[in-house]
Amino acid sequence: MRSLARRKFSLDDQLRFAAVSGDYNPMHVDALQARRTQAGEPVVHGIHLLLWALDSLASSTPDLPPLRSVRANFNKFLYLDEFAEAVLTEFKPTGARLGIATDGVMRSKFNLVFGESAADCAPLSNEPLPTIALSKTASNLAFEELASLSGQLPFQMSPQEAEKYFPAATKWLGAQRIASLAASTCLVGMVCPGLHSVFSELSVKACRESHVQDFLDFRVVNTDSRFRSVEQEIAGGGWTGTIYSSARIPPVQQPSMEALAGLVSPQEFAGSTALILGGSRGLGELTSKLIATGGGSVVITWKNGKEDAERVADEIRSTGGVCHALPYDAAKPAASQLASLEKSPSHAYYFATPSIFRAQTEMFTVERLSGFSAIYVHGFWQFFQALRQLQPGISLLYPSSIAVEERPRGMTEYAMAKAAGEVLCADINESLAPAHVTVSRLPRLLTDQTASVAADETPNPIDILLPLIREVQSWPR
Repeated sequence: MRSLARRKFSLDDQLRFAAVSGDYNPMHVDALQARRTQAGEPVVHGIHLLLWALDSLASSTPDLPPLRSVRANFNKFLYLDEFAEAVLTEFKPTGARLGIATDGVMRSKFNLVFGESAADCAPLSNEPLPTIALSKTASNLAFEELASLSGQLPFQMSPQEAEKYFPAATKWLGAQRIASLAASTCLVGMVCPGLHSVFSELSVKACRESHVQDFLDFRVVNTDSRFRSVEQEIAGGGWTGTIYSSARIPPVQQPSMEALAGLVSPQEFAGSTALILGGSRGLGELTSKLIATGGGSVVITWKNGKEDAERVADEIRSTGGVCHALPYDAAKPAASQLASLEKSPSHAYYFATPSIFRAQTEMFTVERLSGFSAIYVHGFWQFFQALRQLQPGISLLYPSSIAVEERPRGMTEYAMAKAAGEVLCADINESLAPAHVTVSRLPRLLTDQTASVAADETPNPIDILLPLIREVQSWPR
């Protein structure tokens, strides 16, 4: 294996590539929206990685033969500011294998076959396909609507931009083929499947064009609702082939206040003031709404999602509830961040949630454990200490995880940190009464981070959370 190049991709890199490819999918360019996807943070465009790898190969290997076909598999996300390495794993006269690796983990794999173009380019349809008008807003179609899509997608990348950003690859393959590959990410990320897409695989063969075509024809040929998979034929810019992608489960929408109204009595939690850390979305949002539905006052915190927090607060207030929102970072000192509280909370819920799922090479790393411990152990301890100063009899919920006992592959440090948090909570209950912490190992519940491409059967979060809320609200006894 030979290293061809090494670099980090920044948000500025993402925005530049979005501008020349047309792919402004928020999963790549918007940190606030990306946190509501399975990735949890912005990730690099897979096609950007492919073009970088092709350019790195062409830069380091003179006199490459013509490229007859490319097959790209985008296996794992590459996050911004991670060190990525373009590697050559095999090279022979008939082809080459490339990859994008981070700390030894292969994120994407590219199989190249050398040789002259096999045939003349053939159109996908005898009739002109409808031209797709692009904007910076990705389409958001129901999965059932994708099966009938077809069209003509104009290239966004000019020959000058291809030569500027991928000079060696453009000299090797030509500007039209570079622009066509760039258009494929625009097709997936902005058109089909669009907003909630994941680009899985690209398989194309080079073909000879009788005239220059500066657009990409596409046609959906197969969809499978079980896996939310989409298969498309593409042709244009000197390539013909197939794109495989998936439509992610959209961000989880929590029930409205009206939908929760019959689950608790209007005065069940009256007189309490609950501080919900991470109450702007997910399980924290649901907890906030359930307590407010029961007449309790709530204060919700947000780290990045101010708009989400304001939306939740407005919804609670619109039904007559009391809700305030304030910024809070669980990795920073707690007391100064809680100094603006108008009233001492009687109860608190700790739904701090960093990005949980990331590819890694080692079974265990100290850095990853330290990151989780900073939130689930040290962060919680600071949070508890600050609240205990305000209310000695504070009652809290520490949501642990079934991962402590099941220990899924790749979640060793997460499970260790949660287990350490449980030990801390047990000692608090033993030594620092009347303060009390309710600990529960939550099963896998449907959230933005746990939602997968195929919908898994998970328990109803209300059935899990409401008994825990009632337990927490029952203290002090």
